[in-house]
Parts: sequence; C-alpha cells; structure tokens
Amino acid sequence: MNAKELKAERVRLFRDAANFKKTERIPHFANVVTWKVFDAGHTLDEAMTNFDVMEECVLHFLDKYPIDGILDVGIRNQFNVTEAFGEGGYYYYDKEVIGIHDHAHCTPETLLEYLDDPIKYAWEVILPKKYGESWEKKDKAIWKNTFKEYMAYIKFILHMAKVMDRYGLPGLSPNNPMKGAVVPAVEIMMSDLLGLQQFSVAMRRSPELLDTFIQRWEVERMEPIYQKIRDAKGPNYKYCFDSSILMLAHNMMNKKQFERFYWPYLKKLLDVYAENKMNIRIFTEGSVLRLAEYFKDYPKGLLTFHIEQDDPFEFREALPNVAIMGGMTTDLLSNGTPEECVAYAKRLCDELGKDGGFIFSENKMVSYRNDARSENMLAVNEFVRDYRI
Repeated sequence: MNAKELKAERVRLFRDAANFKKTERIPHFANVVTWKVFDAGHTLDEAMTNFDVMEECVLHFLDKYPIDGILDVGIRNQFNVTEAFGEGGYYYYDKEVIGIHDHAHCTPETLLEYLDDPIKYAWEVILPKKYGESWEKKDKAIWKNTFKEYMAYIKFILHMAKVMDRYGLPGLSPNNPMKGAVVPAVEIMMSDLLGLQQFSVAMRRSPELLDTFIQRWEVERMEPIYQKIRDAKGPNYKYCFDSSILMLAHNMMNKKQFERFYWPYLKKLLDVYAENKMNIRIFTEGSVLRLAEYFKDYPKGLLTFHIEQDDPFEFREALPNVAIMGGMTTDLLSNGTPEECVAYAKRLCDELGKDGGFIFSENKMVSYRNDARSENMLAVNEFVRDYRI
C-alpha cells in the first residue's frame, strides 16, 4: 500500500471507530508533543529554534513507533519569531521544560473594547503592555527580521505537512493549523483575555458583562463558523475528524456557571455539526465526567471525547453514545513495565473497542522526559498495531 492509500485507510479507521463500526484493528493516535525531542537524544533548547533538529526528532519518532496519527509534528512552540522580535514573550523554555507566564490581555472593563476593534486594541494596549519600554524602539530592522523568521516558520509547517503525506499520516481535522481547534467564547476569555484569576472572579462579580461578551462573540465570530459548517454539506474525508474543540474552562465552573456561560453555546455548535452528520473530536483537559448528562442524548457518531483525567471505563458506562479517544496513562508509560503497559493496552482495546467507538491514545500530551519510557512506548505501539480483536 502506498502512502496515499495508507493515509486514506487510516482516515477510514478513525472515522469507523468514531462511528461505532467494528474495525479490523484499533487505530492509534499519538498524543505526543515534545517527548520525542528527548527520545531522539536532544534537549528542548536544541530543538525549539532549530528546524533541522526538530525534523530529526520527528522523523526519529515516526520511524521508530508505528502510529496512525500524531498530534504534533514539531510545529508547536517555535521560538524563532518571538526571539527575533525581542523580549516580552509569554512562553519560555530551557533544556527540559516549556512553560508559560501568567498573562491577561484584558481586564473585565476592557473586554468589550477588545471586541470593538481587536486589531486596534492589540496595537494600542496588548503590545505596548507586553513589550514595555522596548515597544517604541522596535525599528524597521527588527520588524524585517521577525517577518523573515515568521516566513521560515510557515515554510517549515508546509514542509512537515509533506512529511506527514510521505508517511501516510492524516491530519486530525481541517481547523486552522495554527490554532488546531474551534474556540468557544469562554475558552478565549479564560486562556488569553482575562486569565484564570480574573475569569474566575468575573463569573461571580460581572456575570452580565460575560453574557454580553459571549453573545457578541456568537454573532461576530461563531455565526460565520456555523455557516461554514452548513456550506460544507457533510464530512471531509481527507481528515480523521471534521473539527476539533478544546474544553478547558469547564474545570473552573460549577454546573450553574456551566449552564449559563458554556453549555448553550457549545450545544448550538454541536447541533450544527450533528445536522451535517460530522465527526467531532473534543479534547477535554481535566475531567468532564461530572458533566456527562449534557452529552447523553447525542447520536452515536457525532462525538469523540479525548479524555485526560477521566477513567475510560467509567466514561463508557456514563456515555455509551460517545466514542472514546485516549485511555493509556502516562503514569503507566513512565513507571510500569512493558508487560504491564501491554496488558492495560489490551484491556482498553478489548473492553472499549470490540464494537467500535474507541481510538487508542495517551491520556495526556506526552511532553516531558519522564512522561514515558521508550521501551514502554515501543511495546504498546507495536501491540496496538498488530492486535486483532
């Protein structure tokens, strides 16, 4: 089977699993990010700003481990662009760790100002605050060099897409590759605009303000997305899923807050996808099991939850209509033996995948050196590739 045929076969495996069709084998989506740098014998500071090193790390992983899809091919967290522009970046890295400094682009009082004109707000508020006194000193040479690095980054993204094609690996979904997911209003408020602390306080002290922001976000940002989904007129079989959605803000909410700020708008989005018989992957950071009741009435084939902290067997019992992605714990990959890892992988496949509805994956983004041991990762990957239920 050539690369093109292999890619199409893998898309079919993911789609059939999501639609609860029994597959000849369980597909494996590698939820692997920067761990592959360490596995290839490099440190993060060697790979983060060197495209040749990063590609070497990706190829090492793809050649060593049999998988059907992968979250990241080295295009996340590149620092060439931000370093070319100078100090003030939110993300940082060293040999072992990538992290992010706490930040907020807005206060509750300026949320609507941001919506009125995001570009103006970025130039007049966000960037001067981010770069301080150096903002006014950014001369033409700095801008030119930054743009040069940005174009090199885009070229690398396009190059790695060709690498994926060469290995017959499909893309996860047709969302913007720089974002990777559809972003509901509460997620952008929590992660970027207000930050964790201000968002948590605003839900209690300024709920009407958040309502206004969300409703405007729906009209100005989400309505075009709804129309684009309708215009697509059905699934896009070039990808494993038709869309990816990230859920993180729900961890900050009680049920009453979830019902007010999150669920009506998420439901509207899911209903549009359901009308067009599409497959949606929802990556749930933290736990979502306490909110299972909200998703129980959707038909099989719409939702695939990539679960992180929830027990996959409890999840299947609570939501038999929802396909599961994940299950393999980084704790076991890091601390167990190859035999223990394979035994658990077999249980996942046997109990969750015998009638479809299961995609094997790691429960967390495998990022740090101690998130997995190579011999465990290899044993599990080879088992899932070869196992037939």
